[in-house]
Amino acid sequence: MNTKILHILLIMLFFANSAIVNAQEPLNHNWDKQKIKGVRYMPYPPYSGSPFLNDSWVSGKIEFSNGEISDSLYLRYSAFKDELLYYNKEIASHIVIDKASISGFTFVARDGNTRVFRKQYYDGFMNGDRFFEILSEGETDLIVFRKIILANTMPYKGEGGILMDQNYVSAYQYFFYTPEKGFTYVRINTNAFLEKFAEKDQKPIRKLIRKNRIRITEEESLILAWKIVEKEGFKIIFN
Repeated sequence: MNTKILHILLIMLFFANSAIVNAQEPLNHNWDKQKIKGVRYMPYPPYSGSPFLNDSWVSGKIEFSNGEISDSLYLRYSAFKDELLYYNKEIASHIVIDKASISGFTFVARDGNTRVFRKQYYDGFMNGDRFFEILSEGETDLIVFRKIILANTMPYKGEGGILMDQNYVSAYQYFFYTPEKGFTYVRINTNAFLEKFAEKDQKPIRKLIRKNRIRITEEESLILAWKIVEKEGFKIIFN
């Protein structure tokens, strides 16, 4: 038997024996008392890295599509599948919340910061409803899709000594967004940032971010640059 096929079968056997819950299994009557809709969580393959944005359960709240709020929940966001998980104490299970039933969620990260996610329909490549984190909110929002993907890597031994050749890596996508104009993708570097503005504005914007000693090299500097530029009244040009 092909070695790679054997490894896949071993992984499947591992999950069959270790999974506490089954994917798509209907919830029992206790769950009907809750307003939250969902299915039981099936663990992801145990590759190196993490499929989750937050490694542990965090306190948060969700907003339903009708505007109602449910708070004091234990939440965990899967950036691998763009799923929100909830720990249900009544049935001691991890629940994948039905995305169609909620419009967003917030949670308090381990550093104490509150992080806000909003469900929006993305009309670009692989369109559909996605959870976007709001990095800056205003006339034009700066948002990010916290995507984690599986990437090929050098073979290594995973759980149980099983040989694996993939790992979880982040592939975040940043956008400027307005309800009227939609999305425009922006990369994290100074030139890509400047290209989002009218040509006549690019030189004064470059001077402005230099004056504030900002080099756009990572997320924090992108947010800071945008807030300073937005405050001066410069507008994003949507393609």
